[in-house]
Amino acid sequence: MCGIAGIVHLSKNEIPLQVSLRKMTDSMRHRGPDDEGYAFFGKDKTRAVGGKDTPGEVWCSRLSYTPALRIEEVNGVYEIGLGHRRLSIIDLAPTGHQPMCSEDGELWIVYNGEIYNYVELREDLRKVGYHFRTNTDTEVLLLAYREWGEQCLRRLNGMWAFVIYDRTKNILFGARDRFGVKPLYYYLDPNVFAFASEMKALVRSSFVKTGINPCAVFDYLAVGWVENEEEGFFKNILEIEPSTAFCFDLPSGAFRKWNYYALAYTERWERFDERDSQQHAGRVKELIFDAVTLRLRSDVPIGSCLSGGLDSSTIVCVINQLLHKGNIEQIGEKQRVFTASYPQKDADESKWAQIIADHTMTSWYQTFPGSKDLLEDLEDIAYAQDIPFGSTSMFAQYRVMKLAQEAGVKVVLDGQGGDEVFGGYRGYYRILFGEMVKHGAIKGIWRELRSLNQSCIDHRFLLSSSLKLWGGKIFPVFVIEAAMKRIRRESSYLNPDFWVEYRYRLEGLRDKAATSLNQALYESLTGFEFKNLLRFEDRNSMRFSIEARTPFADDLPLIEYLFQLPAVYKIHCGWSKYLMRESTRGILPEEIRSRRDKVGFATPENDWLSEIKDDLGAYLQSDQSGYLNIRQMKKDWDSFFAASETTSREALWRLINFAVWKKVYGL
Repeated sequence: MCGIAGIVHLSKNEIPLQVSLRKMTDSMRHRGPDDEGYAFFGKDKTRAVGGKDTPGEVWCSRLSYTPALRIEEVNGVYEIGLGHRRLSIIDLAPTGHQPMCSEDGELWIVYNGEIYNYVELREDLRKVGYHFRTNTDTEVLLLAYREWGEQCLRRLNGMWAFVIYDRTKNILFGARDRFGVKPLYYYLDPNVFAFASEMKALVRSSFVKTGINPCAVFDYLAVGWVENEEEGFFKNILEIEPSTAFCFDLPSGAFRKWNYYALAYTERWERFDERDSQQHAGRVKELIFDAVTLRLRSDVPIGSCLSGGLDSSTIVCVINQLLHKGNIEQIGEKQRVFTASYPQKDADESKWAQIIADHTMTSWYQTFPGSKDLLEDLEDIAYAQDIPFGSTSMFAQYRVMKLAQEAGVKVVLDGQGGDEVFGGYRGYYRILFGEMVKHGAIKGIWRELRSLNQSCIDHRFLLSSSLKLWGGKIFPVFVIEAAMKRIRRESSYLNPDFWVEYRYRLEGLRDKAATSLNQALYESLTGFEFKNLLRFEDRNSMRFSIEARTPFADDLPLIEYLFQLPAVYKIHCGWSKYLMRESTRGILPEEIRSRRDKVGFATPENDWLSEIKDDLGAYLQSDQSGYLNIRQMKKDWDSFFAASETTSREALWRLINFAVWKKVYGL
């Protein structure tokens, strides 16, 4: 797990790029404190150098490499610069240093992520004549590109963002993993092409011209959307989206990108069959074990996040089963698991996490974040996340990662993706009922209505969510706008001119309703909301130099299998995540396997914000008046905290978080 960066001069530029590249990588030191490296390319010259964190005796290629030479000592003007920050996870030796190049010096790579099936790919490459100097997945990826070119992406199972400089073709080739676990951003103008793992790195470059993107600000403040388009909060900084590869032609400056993968899903309808259900559950069990086993490949200690929910509990219990079969060195004698706990019972899931901890006899670590901690860390987490975020649950995750770092763990497994691939959200029930109506499945409808007591919804939710969905489809924008102003308090605190200029974006609220459960799951897994959850996970874990692995979010065999199964096996007899529940019989404690409530990653947000409201008010400055109605906000400040509605709390947090973000980034 690492941070990558690069700069390409597209026009004749006498300003050295070394200083900007070093600033970019320094801003991401948290992503890779174990090593740093740089490679510079110009006409008839190549220079590979290190920095203050570079260990000695790194292998680069037949090209000369001088560990004593640091980036500060590199003079002259180069056309291309690649930078890397390394968090050593697989093959801790200095030979894993990046930028890594092929033995002939024709291919150079900077890479962030883990190719979990690198062992199998290395054997495939050895059979066709390749030799390896390291035990890293980086070298496997580099030589996979040499052998299979762009088609190497089809063979990868894991999470990644990488850029390869192919000197023979005179191109940069890069790609991001299928579901967006690892980040990659870029900037392009007539003079410069630049890329990095985090937006803050591009902001630090003197070659990047950026500022606030008002469209992204409106979407966030008015609706709560984050990174729903290629251009996010920073103007001109664009995202390489999941399942996307790109080629940058250096002689012409032509930039081309394309989707290299599309998840297929079935809309086939069939009646529920108990025998087929058990066969599917058996196969899902095998795939879950395979996914977790692959993600235990590591040369450093591994732990797990444990909320007490079905997803994280499954991972911890699967690892426990694997431990019964034999020693796993990177786990140790006992698993280490990490939980955020609170005195407020409506948000606390400690009792569920304790059931798992006792069942698996793990070393259970708890963190107890409070309002004062939130205030203390508020600016740091805003900086770590790059952009404003949706709720204080991200702070709880931040504290869990900090706890894992303090316990000496460098890799954690987490349950992100379980809801999206197995069918865990409440809104999926509405889609399933619609699909049953479409296919005339009267018995199925009656069965599910009678079984709602085993679900996390009731009849009232089913009716109200359906009305909300169809209202969003049929009502014109001016009706939606009027309803928002009446229901959503946050709209009244936007600057009136700002609202008028960008209210056209409310058109995006029209819900293009999924017509099948698998389509809804597909849209959840490939949509911007899930991508944001993965971004939160990445930034929070990497802030503490921890690699987060998500078996349910990026394991290709598991995901592709689940998306070829009909909807009737996803939700059945009221049970969400039916196949996960069935596949974990005898593995999960029954109290967890049969949990009906859906808490999510909740925090006592209202209590926290009320306790520090005076301190938060200090962030309301007049320099935000172009976006916010500061005078009205100050006037109504106390009423924010008196309100008990969830929408009021969410609105309050977004307004505060936006103000914090502006201050942290000096915007």
